Amino acid sequence: MADERFYQKSGPYTLQDLAVSCGATLAAGVNPQQVIKDVAPLHKAGAGHISCLHNPKYLDNFKATKASACLVSVDHAEYAPKGIALLLSPQPYRAYGRVAALFYPPIKREEGISSQAVIHSSAKIGKNCYIGPFAVIEAHAVIGDGCEIGSHTVIESGVEMGKGCSIGSHVTISHTLLGKHVTIKPGTRIGQKGFGFHMDEAGHLNIPQLGRVIIGDDVEIGANVTIDRGAEPDTMIGCGTRIDNLVQIGHNVQIGENCVIVAQVGIAGSSQLGRFVIVAGQVGIAGHLTIGDGVKIAGQSGVMRDIAKGETVAGSPAVTVHDWHRQTIALTRLARKDKRK
Repeated sequence: MADERFYQKSGPYTLQDLAVSCGATLAAGVNPQQVIKDVAPLHKAGAGHISCLHNPKYLDNFKATKASACLVSVDHAEYAPKGIALLLSPQPYRAYGRVAALFYPPIKREEGISSQAVIHSSAKIGKNCYIGPFAVIEAHAVIGDGCEIGSHTVIESGVEMGKGCSIGSHVTISHTLLGKHVTIKPGTRIGQKGFGFHMDEAGHLNIPQLGRVIIGDDVEIGANVTIDRGAEPDTMIGCGTRIDNLVQIGHNVQIGENCVIVAQVGIAGSSQLGRFVIVAGQVGIAGHLTIGDGVKIAGQSGVMRDIAKGETVAGSPAVTVHDWHRQTIALTRLARKDKRK
């Protein structure tokens, strides 16, 4: 049901095709040759559509859906409306992602370099690349095979990127080494000088920022993100990490593999995040802290101390979720007491 002005649909596919693509199991009695023509949300789906129930919040929509098929966990299969074909998966939303990608594969730009792009003679451009109008590729930059670089983007001197990277329009990248299959959305700035200076009544003295930004494979960086280069050690973003829009990452920050950093997060200089850390929206993390593997930080928290591996924290200053709930209950009781007075 996507707008075909912007998305190109493939298919149709049989239920057997879809089950194989996403690793789901067809429920008993389902016709594997039933044809599905598109994906659609539960409340809008109709004949020929496949949908998904990934959150119990939408059980009522599931019970009333007109979809021909649905991806669902075994636990919720009993709520299915009569006649719907079920594809069972322990992770229905992940399965839906694979099915949707089958119907709507990424649209690759036509290969070629715009005559309006400006590319220095010493830059190295790989095979099968797309470089849009008014993009600038400076001296000694290296662009891997199959990369896409949007219009008005500037790749500054010495930057290197691996194969299959996708860089949106109006992006600026300097002092950076990118791995393979990195996605950077429009308006992002990477590698600029960090916020480093010595404060003094005689005047603030800038400290040279002599590091780089190192970005691992399969990283996705949202729109209007800023990532400062290191002061001497490098700023590092681990493989598989996802960074949402409007995130600020200070100099020397080290982010481990497969982290998730949600919109409007700010991470001050020299802090280190382990692997699989989740930082919810509008969190602030002070500088020079260590955040352990698997930590979860609730939205709008203010992190001012190290956090041990596996902890979940909330509040400002951030404390363990147990302590945060206890504080919230105590404050609620005080408020009620004052109200009675």
